[in-house]
Amino acid sequence: MGAVEELKSHPRAVFDDLADPGPAWLAERRRAAMATFDAHGFPTRRWEAWKHIDLTPVLRSDFRPPQGPGEVDDGLAGRLDQLLPPGDGPRLVFVDGQLDPARSDYAKLPAGVSVRPLSEALAEEPAWLQTHLAAHADPANSPFIALNTALMGEGVAVQVARGAMVEAPLLIVCYTSAATAGHAVYPRVIVHGEEASHLRVVEYHSGDPQAAYLSCPVTELIADAGAQVDLTRISEEGDAGCQLGAVSGTAARDARVGAHSFVWGGDKVRVDIEATVQGDNGEGDLTGIHLSDGQRFVDHHTWVHHDAEHTRSRQVFKGVLDGRSETVFDGLIKVHPGAQKTDAEQENRNLILSPRALAHSNPRLEIFTDDVRCTHGSTVGELDEQALFYMRARGIDPVVAKSLLTYAFVAEVVETVRCPQAAAYERALLRRFLPGGEQLEGFEA
Repeated sequence: MGAVEELKSHPRAVFDDLADPGPAWLAERRRAAMATFDAHGFPTRRWEAWKHIDLTPVLRSDFRPPQGPGEVDDGLAGRLDQLLPPGDGPRLVFVDGQLDPARSDYAKLPAGVSVRPLSEALAEEPAWLQTHLAAHADPANSPFIALNTALMGEGVAVQVARGAMVEAPLLIVCYTSAATAGHAVYPRVIVHGEEASHLRVVEYHSGDPQAAYLSCPVTELIADAGAQVDLTRISEEGDAGCQLGAVSGTAARDARVGAHSFVWGGDKVRVDIEATVQGDNGEGDLTGIHLSDGQRFVDHHTWVHHDAEHTRSRQVFKGVLDGRSETVFDGLIKVHPGAQKTDAEQENRNLILSPRALAHSNPRLEIFTDDVRCTHGSTVGELDEQALFYMRARGIDPVVAKSLLTYAFVAEVVETVRCPQAAAYERALLRRFLPGGEQLEGFEA
């Protein structure tokens, strides 16, 4: 993995140079996170959960953020307008970890929603932020959660008032420019839905097409009693970019927390997604899609904790692999003592389009109580030759036939995305990924 001396700037040095660690309670959480990182260091291939990923490029990073935001590629504005057309909802755009006011638009917010840059929210120190920020994403779960918690800069604090039913989705954009090449950024997002509130959030992660950067984002989702908080997370990183991110959601009584991850792009992308269902009749819903080609590496690690009775969870992740790409799915359902009547399911399906692609799948169950219903399943396979023959026999071009079957395989998950604009954008990305995909316009699974 390389020696510490090879680092351009060790994370500990970056932490020691922090100009403003924030209020005392946050400074203490930063110190604890840094101590956790110091105790364990960077993961190596000897760590079971990290044995498939080569982090050598990460260790060559300068872990200091860039001095200032760099230039944004010309296509970003068009992609954002396609993802969430102007007027469909508020948006905050961050470039190299700093808010870009010119590209952001959140002056007019739906009733009951507070959206502020994290620095502004911390200046006021609201009680909810002290209760929840850095209290859900556990630094012990990942060295990169620890790094983000210790070194987080700017971010977004979102609170939805009790009973507010917000129709318009909120778009949060994290763009990493060429100015970050060789550096790292640490975006932080926290979303708190008060009792009986509803909110949908779309996160979009992208970066310079050629720059070798490290993006280390962490998002915390909190759904109080009866609330629903849904996150759609789209990663379209630059070809040389590396993203090591995490999402942590907590659902109280009668609440639902959902997180959907879509990945296409980046050299190495790992997303850790954790949901803790703390209250009776709560629900955790985790879904994901990855499209991998070339020599990309994509990794989804998921954990669902059932801590109460009559709770439900669903994990459905699908992947399409081409070229010499490699992917990992490692998912856990953990039913804690006393969590009777838990109903949990986990499914991972991978479609291999190239003989050189490699998919690792490891679904797991840990059950410490009785009277539960828990299922899991995993498959790695190729396209159905009989279905291809049937379509070719009816005059469908072989390339289009393969793309049509692949589209249907993935679109089954896309159809569950609760933000229609994000689902439409994912369908467009899927058509771009597939040969002859332009002929699939308008197809629905």
